[in-house]
Amino acid sequence: MSHTYLRFIALALFGLLANATQAAIFTVGSGVTCTHGSIQGAINAAKNSGTDSIIRLTRSLTYEPEANTIDTTKEITVEGGYATCDQASPDSTRTIVSGAGGVHAPVFTIKAPTDVIVRIRRLTISGGDVDDTGAGGGIYFKGDGILEIVESTIELNKAGAGAGIYIEGTGSHTELIIGANTAISRNTAAYNGGGVMAKGVEMSMLDLNTGILNNKALGKGGNGGYGGGLFIYAEDRPSYGYIGSGGLFGAFYGNTALYGGGVAIFSTGSYAAELQLYATDAGLKTQIIGNSATKQGGGIYASSSRSKARLWNTGLDSNFAPNGGAIYMANKSTLYINLGVLPAPAVPCTVGSDCGRITHNTADTGSNPGSIVYGESDSTIMLGYQPLFPPDDARGGVFVQYNTSGSVFGGAASTIINRSVISDNTTSAAVIQQSGQPLTIADSTIAGNTIAVGNAILSATNSAIDLQRSILWQPGRTSLSRSGGTLSVYRVDAWENTSLGGSFFATALDPLFIDPAHGDYGLRAGSPAIDYAPAIPGNERDALGRTRDIDLPNSNTPGPRDIGALERPALQPLVLNADFDYSDLRLWTKFDGAWDGTQNIVGGNNSGSWKYSIGSTSAVDVVVAEQCIVLPAPGSYSLTGWGKGGGGTVLTRDYAIVKWEVRKNTLPTCQGGVVQSGQLTLGSGTSWGHPAQPASIDLPQAQYGNDLSIKLMLVAHSGAVSNPHSLSAWFDGITLDYIGDTIFKDGFE
Repeated sequence: MSHTYLRFIALALFGLLANATQAAIFTVGSGVTCTHGSIQGAINAAKNSGTDSIIRLTRSLTYEPEANTIDTTKEITVEGGYATCDQASPDSTRTIVSGAGGVHAPVFTIKAPTDVIVRIRRLTISGGDVDDTGAGGGIYFKGDGILEIVESTIELNKAGAGAGIYIEGTGSHTELIIGANTAISRNTAAYNGGGVMAKGVEMSMLDLNTGILNNKALGKGGNGGYGGGLFIYAEDRPSYGYIGSGGLFGAFYGNTALYGGGVAIFSTGSYAAELQLYATDAGLKTQIIGNSATKQGGGIYASSSRSKARLWNTGLDSNFAPNGGAIYMANKSTLYINLGVLPAPAVPCTVGSDCGRITHNTADTGSNPGSIVYGESDSTIMLGYQPLFPPDDARGGVFVQYNTSGSVFGGAASTIINRSVISDNTTSAAVIQQSGQPLTIADSTIAGNTIAVGNAILSATNSAIDLQRSILWQPGRTSLSRSGGTLSVYRVDAWENTSLGGSFFATALDPLFIDPAHGDYGLRAGSPAIDYAPAIPGNERDALGRTRDIDLPNSNTPGPRDIGALERPALQPLVLNADFDYSDLRLWTKFDGAWDGTQNIVGGNNSGSWKYSIGSTSAVDVVVAEQCIVLPAPGSYSLTGWGKGGGGTVLTRDYAIVKWEVRKNTLPTCQGGVVQSGQLTLGSGTSWGHPAQPASIDLPQAQYGNDLSIKLMLVAHSGAVSNPHSLSAWFDGITLDYIGDTIFKDGFE
């Protein structure tokens, strides 16, 4: 965070003390206890007092139409929350100050010199109507001071630029602080900055329950149209926007523009214009949701070599534009996601969760669909940790999922994609289309996308392509369509690798994702992508922020690092959904029965179990569910679980049994020949049972292969002597433990 933000904290604390001890208080309303009958009258008195002042606007008057001017060299607080002038403490009801029906002017015009603070508290400022040549419908601020807005609403204002708030810095100290419980909503700019236009200032919106919502930048007559929610503009001095977690609907929601529905970042000179987005609450990402642009950049638009967007722990969801549905980087601009040192107020990502999402965005106009993230020539797009931008802390990567577009990434930007999962998107062209500039994909997974027939996963023209330690798994699709440029491939698992040069460092074995049907592209224990690359000191986190380079027992020898975006952190669990915590029996196949939330023996409370029950049958054995487990290594395995059956007597008792078969040449479907088999009774009768001794399955090296699997079958078995009979059984906590490669060891080893 900037030095000016830290300076503001000190000034704010000093201001609170000054307010408590020295500030003059003026009250506006009707009644003998009120000092003034108009807002401007109280403002003038405050200025003439020569001291810091508090102006209390009571609800005993209607403030409409209003066009007030604050021109001060002392701190002024204008606050609502008072019903009458003699009310000692404020309440939560905001005082409405409206410009409706008055002159074409801001509701508040504010001028403040260096380090002077003007505070707005508990007000609703609306109805400001500035003509198309003017700025700041709700608030117009110009100076080198600080404007702080807390617990307020700026709504339904109009102007040419900065319809809600226009703030312009005249020096290097100007700041806009949007504090807690503040919304800037439904404002309309004829040109730029529907919600806020910040020119040459440092703006921060870091507290919770803040948002810039449903504003518009119309781009009237085809002019402007930048920043439906926020327009960060640098001309003769730099301009920065620091945005935190926001509120329930994100920091930017439902804003529209021609360019940058949520935010536009623009520099016309040699000064920087920069947006920084990061979470300030551990449980809430900063989010840009449901914004749209009629031309480019549904969520974010940036233009010029001095324009930069830096995102940490950010989500862009359900935004739309013909091109750049989520993000559009124009004219040498720069996009960094999860890169570099976190700003001071930022909350680090939680290990085990993603550190960024680009999801459900659309760049599809039918005849000429664009990209979700688009970069023009000489722009820079970098996702994830890079060695040039330390530190490599517990920050995870970016999940780019469920978008609809021509391509997910497109254009001619210099692009590095690291620690990212690009999955479950629908594209009418290649997932990534690159032209002219280099493309590097490292430690990432591209899989499960719906790609139009005839298109490759990657398409490149005259680009240097570098693929490192990644998975490109799209059965039926070519990995790379390339014209010109160079190609480097190292430790890649791709369904098709001829287009990758048939590299010695590329394989084409099923990576065995855990649950791609539900968006989980982690690796099963027997995946050939586990331990397929050497360790990389200094680059030691995966897309969920977990530690990399964990060497697991398996037959892979290149090193301890898993390729793809997600490191498998431990060998267990070999059995997936072993506790039946999902009612749909996911990760099991060939199932009968139903989830039973009333019966549970392992897992969390009420996590349930799997039940099979039939009132009348002649069957002795019914296979309830199956799971195929590709084994990671030779050695001994231990199989057990919990079960119970129906029937209260010896003559009617039912049993819960798990049968197992070791099969060969089965990757990944367990359809090959049986090498070994056996069964284990888990329990019988009406109480949960657990076998005293687990089943031991020994797999010597001579039998083991990369495609050796164990097929587990949960079986409801009837012990009834009569026919037909009822049959019921419950299953829970099925586990298969790897004991180790102990088969050939002796007492000396």
